Amino acid sequence: MKLEELLAPCPKCGSKDKIAQRRLLDNHRAHAEMNAVKCEECGYIFFVNENMDPDEKKQLLNELNKIHG
Repeated sequence: MKLEELLAPCPKCGSKDKIAQRRLLDNHRAHAEMNAVKCEECGYIFFVNENMDPDEKKQLLNELNKIHG
């Protein structure tokens, strides 16, 4: 995801606040893999990692949509 996309307002509600869903890759919490970026206000999903396992991706999308569904 590009910086311009992170700074852009949500197309659904106009908010600029976003939540990053990520998975930590080591014990030191220094490296993480981005799973998804969603709007904090309405739950609009900006980005989902295309390299995720399909089952893991489906579970994440269901979880994100349940929170703001």
